[in-house]
Amino acid sequence: MAPPWPAPRLLLLRRLPDALAHFSLLLDEVLRLVDAVHHQGDSINKSVVAAMVVDGLCRERRIEDAWRALEDMRLRGWKPDFVAYRIVSEGFRLSERAEEEGRILKQKRKLGVAPRKEDYREVLLALVSGRQISDAKEMAEAIVLGDFPIDDDVLNLLVCSVSEVDADAAIMFCKFMIGKERFPSIQMIVQLCEGLCKNGKGDEMWEMFRVLLDKGYCTSERDYHLVVSFLGKAGKVREAYDVIKEIKRKKLDPGISSYNSLMVALCRNDLLRPAKKLWDEMFTSGCSPNLQTYNILITKFAEIGESEQVQQLFDHMVLKGVAPDSTTYTSVITMLCQENKYEQAEEIFNKSVAQDPKLASSVLTVFVIALCKQGGFKAAVGVMSSLPSNIESFNSHVILLKCLTDVEEIEMASEHIKWLRRYCSSAFQNIMNELMASLSTSASLQPVRKLVCYLHSQGLVNEVGPWMKLIEDDYA
Repeated sequence: MAPPWPAPRLLLLRRLPDALAHFSLLLDEVLRLVDAVHHQGDSINKSVVAAMVVDGLCRERRIEDAWRALEDMRLRGWKPDFVAYRIVSEGFRLSERAEEEGRILKQKRKLGVAPRKEDYREVLLALVSGRQISDAKEMAEAIVLGDFPIDDDVLNLLVCSVSEVDADAAIMFCKFMIGKERFPSIQMIVQLCEGLCKNGKGDEMWEMFRVLLDKGYCTSERDYHLVVSFLGKAGKVREAYDVIKEIKRKKLDPGISSYNSLMVALCRNDLLRPAKKLWDEMFTSGCSPNLQTYNILITKFAEIGESEQVQQLFDHMVLKGVAPDSTTYTSVITMLCQENKYEQAEEIFNKSVAQDPKLASSVLTVFVIALCKQGGFKAAVGVMSSLPSNIESFNSHVILLKCLTDVEEIEMASEHIKWLRRYCSSAFQNIMNELMASLSTSASLQPVRKLVCYLHSQGLVNEVGPWMKLIEDDYA
């Protein structure tokens, strides 16, 4: 169904009160402009336009003008409805002008005006579709605050859209829906909670979830996981744990996903004692940790240098038949390199080689960078020189040579280049070309000049390109 009037023109009328406020236009002129537009032959929903005009005036605190506009539009046949009258009466109420509020409410009852739900539905959908979110929000506020009917699908769409720009308004719409004993959609909850997390409104989120839980919103593991994960994301770890306890009291299974979400939140907030307690509780409850659980804890303990805990977790997961992935290996190896435990790091790397050559290839680059960062260049050369042939190592060789050059270990770089020429002849020229391209990011030209001169003198590169000037200066 087409909207009662195109959204851009609705927006024009929505802005008429602004023009009145900012440019001192007479109200009569505004209304004549509205009539002029009407006489062009467009199909205008007069009730909606009336509500938009008085809403704009009331937002500018021009309540008397809004009342006058209401009367003038009624006399001109615009038929202001229940919403328009409520907006003006609310304006008087907020201004503590009880007498005027009573008079307009009496007039509303006398005229027997009623809301036209379908008209506002179409306008709201048109505004949201046109990405005029602020205008849709303001119109929806007038409807919701007046306790007028509005369809669930419109509310769901509004919350999803408004949560991007105004989290408070979005949660108000959601509360309105819940208050009518209707449940929001999963998409609405996700969009709303994303906005609340972004704006640091964890308390408001918990308040909403508490009402939903009390009303029986969660009926499945997926529903509860949504609640636990967003509470954890908002830093409401105690509340998230309370939800898990509530799930168990109902003889339901929280599921590994909920435990992992809470574990992430605990580690993010450095609550390691509760994290360990949750780990023990999982086993007591018969919920076996999965790869994600191990990675959450290994990554955190590696970050803070708890090498003993990391090693225990790594050994435990292997014992339980949980295969480590790239995240696991890189976390453990990086930590061991930071502690200068290069042999242990190489042992862990060799486990990735035995597990899956493709996996080892992705871990290798991180391993080489970690070794070089700690000054373990000999260890890095040793690792690269002892790789099985089925491990992809192109980028790692380039990274190693670049690091050696940057720290002026030109002799070590030269020896490794000779080794590459002997044992990696098929990839040698491509490695050299990539190395030459990477040298442009070096902080110092002196070591670059030395390496380029060596490569050129040995005929190891066909074209040194932009580095030729360095060589010529050196020869000169």
